[in-house]
Amino acid sequence: MIQNPYNPLLIKIKNWINYEEKKPQIAYFSNPETHDLFRKENDTDCILTNGNLLADTIFSLWLPFRFTLVHLNSYKKLNKYGNINNKISFLKAISSPDILEELLPLDNDCVIKLITLFELGQQRCNVMILRDRRIQSRGFAPYYDYMPWFLYECFDNGEFSKYFDNDNAILIHWIKNQKLNMFFEGEIIKDNIKDLAGNGNVKNGIPNDICILLDNYISILQIRKNELD
Repeated sequence: MIQNPYNPLLIKIKNWINYEEKKPQIAYFSNPETHDLFRKENDTDCILTNGNLLADTIFSLWLPFRFTLVHLNSYKKLNKYGNINNKISFLKAISSPDILEELLPLDNDCVIKLITLFELGQQRCNVMILRDRRIQSRGFAPYYDYMPWFLYECFDNGEFSKYFDNDNAILIHWIKNQKLNMFFEGEIIKDNIKDLAGNGNVKNGIPNDICILLDNYISILQIRKNELD
C-alpha cells in the first residue's frame, strides 16, 4: 500500500488532539501522580525514553507547522477552518489529507521539508533528558521552546542557569552528554550558539524565511540521529 505523504503530519495532529482531550482535567498540583502517569503513558517524549519524566522535546513541531501554514496561506484563508490560536479546534478542522493538500501542497519545497521535519521530530533524536523538570518552563513565553534562546539562557546567570548550579562546566557536560553540541559553531560557548531562524538574533525564533529554519532543524536532528544510532 502506498503511504500517504502527509502521514507524518496526520499522525502528529492526531496525537496532539488525543493528548489534549484525554489528559486529566484537574490542576496538576491537586493530583500530580495522575498527571505524571498519564504523561508517562501518552507523551511521545516519555514513550521514547521508557517513561522518563525528565524527557523533553528539542524542537516543538507546532511552531514550524504554524509558521509554514501562515507562510503559504493568508490568515483569511486559514480562518475558514477556525482561529489558528485555538490550536485543538483548528487542528480538528484541518485533519484530513484533502485539506492538508490544499493548505500545504507537495509541489512546495517548504512543505517537503516540513514533512521531513515531522518524520524526524517524532523520533528519539528530537528528545533530550533535562536535569530538572522545571526547565520545561522553556515551553512558555517568551521562549516558546526555541532552543537557541533556551541555550543562551543556560549560560552565565541566565534564566535557566540555576538548573546547572550557575556553573558553565556543568552545563557543557550536560550539553555533551545529551549530544547537543551541534547547536554551536565550534566551542560550546554562548557566543557560538547557532542562529537557526536566520534572523540574526538567537533570542528570536521567528524566521524571515521558513525554509531556512526547517533546513536547520532537519540538519540538527539528522546529525543527532546519527550520533544516537
